[in-house]
Amino acid sequence: MMGRNDEYQSKMEFIDLNAFVPSNHILRLIKEKIDFSFIYNKMEKYYSKLGRKSLDPVLLFKMLLIGYLFNIDSERQLEQEVHLNIAYRWFLELDLTDSVPDHSTFSQNRRRRFKDSTVFQEIFDHIVKLCIEKGLVTGEEIVTDSTHIKASASKGKVEKVVVEKTPSQYLNTLELEAKKIENEQEDKRIESGKKKSGRKPKGPSTETISIVKTDSDSGLLNRPGKPSGPHYLAHTSIDTKNGIIVDIHPSPGNINDCEPFVERLKVIQEKFDLDIKNVGADRGYDTTPIHHGLKTLEITGYISPVKHDNAFNTTSHRDFTYENETDTYICPNRKILTFTHLALQKNGNYFKTYSAKTKDCKVCPLRETCFGKTASRRTIARPIAHELLEENIHRAKTSEYKLVQKLRRVWCEGSFGTMKSKHNLYKTYKRGIEKIQEQCLFSALAINLKRVIKVMS
Repeated sequence: MMGRNDEYQSKMEFIDLNAFVPSNHILRLIKEKIDFSFIYNKMEKYYSKLGRKSLDPVLLFKMLLIGYLFNIDSERQLEQEVHLNIAYRWFLELDLTDSVPDHSTFSQNRRRRFKDSTVFQEIFDHIVKLCIEKGLVTGEEIVTDSTHIKASASKGKVEKVVVEKTPSQYLNTLELEAKKIENEQEDKRIESGKKKSGRKPKGPSTETISIVKTDSDSGLLNRPGKPSGPHYLAHTSIDTKNGIIVDIHPSPGNINDCEPFVERLKVIQEKFDLDIKNVGADRGYDTTPIHHGLKTLEITGYISPVKHDNAFNTTSHRDFTYENETDTYICPNRKILTFTHLALQKNGNYFKTYSAKTKDCKVCPLRETCFGKTASRRTIARPIAHELLEENIHRAKTSEYKLVQKLRRVWCEGSFGTMKSKHNLYKTYKRGIEKIQEQCLFSALAINLKRVIKVMS
């Protein structure tokens, strides 16, 4: 005899939502390990003490977190999913009859209450500090890389503008060193009675840049093997002990990976009071300003060295011998190249220029293979703090370097792939660096929480 459910949904029941959430559900594990009540103190200053009660700020935060944990990139869709999903309601402490916050609540709070605030950064930092207290983060070894995020902008709406060019923040670490070298060189000239020769380093004046009209905070990404068009970059630093992201910093897509690097390490040190001993990065960070900056922070860098080749078929500068005591080069024909002046290249890097005497090069049998037919003498451009590049090359041959680079590939590249495919970091539907920072912080927080409960379970 066939049965029929004629009384379907026709009776009154008392339901405990807790009974419907499995013991191994990620939201249950997060709720057991993390107490989100600290958010009230973080957000209290953004609410008035008068008027009617607002929606619970912890509820709003946790609802956004659900979107990033389960890769729901639309707040309108997030509202619908919370309405239907019992586990989501349980995590937010909403009963079946409670109304779900409207999707427009998030945009209104973002536009009015939290505009120009640091509340999401403060919440992210609080979770990182909890990881430090529990020993999940030591800060001894940090690996860094960046990943691109597709901007919500049209690459067809771009205009070129001329702006005043200023030195990048990461180049400022060599400014004092350059001035010191220039003053020492000038003193030697005065002492020997010689006139000043060579070019005086000139600061850059103006440059032409491309501005994306539909999202001026983004930048045009133009790198081999990368997609073109308007993008952002998420510069990410990860502690290698458990893969916890300790810092994520968005920038326009046309910024070099290395530019925010040293400054972000300073931020991590000061904010979390971490004693960073080693850092790992790819070859995009192998520059003298980076190595000089790491030296000032007393951090050892294990960075993939760049292989430099000659632009022309001429004798490599490696065939010349550098004499550290006299600050000179000796050519293969045993002639001396002396330091003549300091040069500032277009990329903002300072180089020391060493030149041979014209009379020596004129009669040299190696002249044509050394520097060609057009020049009158051989010159070598040596970056300031070049010895730091050489030290990094030596470190690249050690077992410690191989281990750090392996950890960098595992944690950085693995984290980027996971955040893009599962935590809303592939592209953005919002515009402006402030909103992109919120997206980066929530995506990093989602992956941090998953790693925290994995270690602590």
